[in-house]
Amino acid sequence: MNANEATLVRADEYSRMAEAYDANVAPRFEPIAREVLRLADPQSNELFLDVGTGTGLLACLLAPRVLPQGVVAIDLADGAISVASYRAGNAGIRNIRFEMLDSRNIVYRGKLFDGVASNLGVPDLGYDRVFQEVHRVVKPTGRFVFSEWPKEPSASFAALRQLIEVHGTPTPSKELGPVREAGRLIRTDPEAVALGDPKAMLNALGVAGFDRREAVTKDFPVRFAAIEDFLTFATSFGWYERELKEMPPAGRAAFDADLSARFRPLTTANGIEDVWRLNFFIAHPE
Repeated sequence: MNANEATLVRADEYSRMAEAYDANVAPRFEPIAREVLRLADPQSNELFLDVGTGTGLLACLLAPRVLPQGVVAIDLADGAISVASYRAGNAGIRNIRFEMLDSRNIVYRGKLFDGVASNLGVPDLGYDRVFQEVHRVVKPTGRFVFSEWPKEPSASFAALRQLIEVHGTPTPSKELGPVREAGRLIRTDPEAVALGDPKAMLNALGVAGFDRREAVTKDFPVRFAAIEDFLTFATSFGWYERELKEMPPAGRAAFDADLSARFRPLTTANGIEDVWRLNFFIAHPE
């Protein structure tokens, strides 16, 4: 499997799970999106581009701030775009244009946007091309702000990934096989791994032509009422849903027991408590 194939497999999973993702993941990612919003500092009558909009969380936060202008929000996952359009319409937001579009090839004229933002939407593979495209379409006086996970996952995510590796089915279906292969490529490809390294990202932004750039790190406490609450969140990412669905009964029982043990240090009277550490990048063309 090559990088393009892996990207499309992931996009298909986001499309398949878009409604569950919007219900169970987007609310937990809102504090992160609001930090992107704060750093991007959108102003009235500015035109913004939201890269990898997903189900439209960041776009819907940006849109009221830039009236009477608006937001162009792009994503490769058509199912996510559909859910995002519903989210905006349900909120009465009319100044967002949602488009199914590859952020590695942004088909808009150069120097069009006052700002470009992304909340966990920069692709793991091909982000160097995304940075070049963003530099091309943002105004010289504009800015590019995005959030990204660090190299090391949080304790809860690390436990989930490791235990799926241990207890996952040895005979994946034709649906799970490519999803698993795409995930392994993304976790091991040096380019994808570098996405979690602030120094590497600052360098990549410089290569793309951004003269001024900085990175900041911020922690976000997160709480899940119980393991079931965490798994509802996690399985809203399609690849985890497929893995747990295809786990043989004995493997699932062992997975549940091991996950409970791994989560014991995170468990308090208030539930399961973890910390998500996020990197934020702010880049200016000149």
